[in-house]
Amino acid sequence: MEGDNQTPTTSPAQRRLMQIDKMTEPASANVHRPERPVFKLVMDGKFITKSARPGNSEDRPYPMTRDEALHFMKNKLNISDPETQFAKDKVVLLNRVIERLKKTIPFTNLHSFMTTQLWDLDEYDLKRHMLSGEGGVCSWINPFTKALLDRLGYKVHHICGYNPGVPIRDNHISTIVEDLIHPGSLHLVDPGTRRPLNAAIPLDFEKESPEYRFNFLTSKFFKETGGRLIWCARASTMTLNGKYTMYDSEGKAWKKQLVYFMDERRNWYPFIRINAEFYRAVKDNITPPFNGLVFFAYIDGDSIINVLAYGGSIVKQLYKPDGSLEQGTISKPELMRFFKERFPQYSNTALDEVFSICPFS
Repeated sequence: MEGDNQTPTTSPAQRRLMQIDKMTEPASANVHRPERPVFKLVMDGKFITKSARPGNSEDRPYPMTRDEALHFMKNKLNISDPETQFAKDKVVLLNRVIERLKKTIPFTNLHSFMTTQLWDLDEYDLKRHMLSGEGGVCSWINPFTKALLDRLGYKVHHICGYNPGVPIRDNHISTIVEDLIHPGSLHLVDPGTRRPLNAAIPLDFEKESPEYRFNFLTSKFFKETGGRLIWCARASTMTLNGKYTMYDSEGKAWKKQLVYFMDERRNWYPFIRINAEFYRAVKDNITPPFNGLVFFAYIDGDSIINVLAYGGSIVKQLYKPDGSLEQGTISKPELMRFFKERFPQYSNTALDEVFSICPFS
């Protein structure tokens, strides 16, 4: 264990991230980094037991200054003078931030397959992934989003949730903006998901929300007893039947996407360790056919590229704003070229690591 007066060492993964970080890090980021706690996945049937759930573990402040937040909004999100916009119309600015985040920061687990040193990354490294535009999963994107909004002046907190069909109850972290319209109002903000949700969703409805259309996906939200909020969706490519189907008051079918626990506030930091352990388990048990590589990002304005790994093959999907879908398998060299051309924030070294570990042809 490092002594209190020692300078923490820098891992190779951290040095690589520092090289791609083109933004000035404040002096506060050079302080001694406390030792990270170890989190163990304790399973009770389908859910993590209450004693081991992320919200009951240690938390710490997100390492972002107000100057960093404003710099990112101006230079990465292309939002000019966010302070003036905040004073003028907080709702308009919030939706602009969400939309720009979705179109700037990819949702991806590529980092899970880069190097075993992923497990040594701390909150400073995760922040660099966001500032550089490399992206990440919900536990990376949504805490970064909350920090951005908090530094700008919004009142925000985290809640937990889960993906239906995934056997871990607290496998998703999201954000609620409080008092946006009036004291007591609540809005859901969730850019850290592999689905297009490009605006804040007001939660002032009684049982079911209006419909919202973002790109190819139409969404609707339902409230259930126990503080549960269900995000459902429809798309021309979806099969609307089975146990994940809900029906609205008009009898229209919707497919469950995420379940949120509105009454359970969560700390952000434990989620990054839980996800690290989860992806390490995935990586340590890779066997053909490999499933699990996920990449979701906007290209060409409003079109969405979705890359998935199924049965040892890579499937590339292109969703267009009119709801049409083009998809097909893609080879590893083709995907490598695609990333290098369209997403230059990823270094050749990082991409080589990803595809050397994943057993693709």
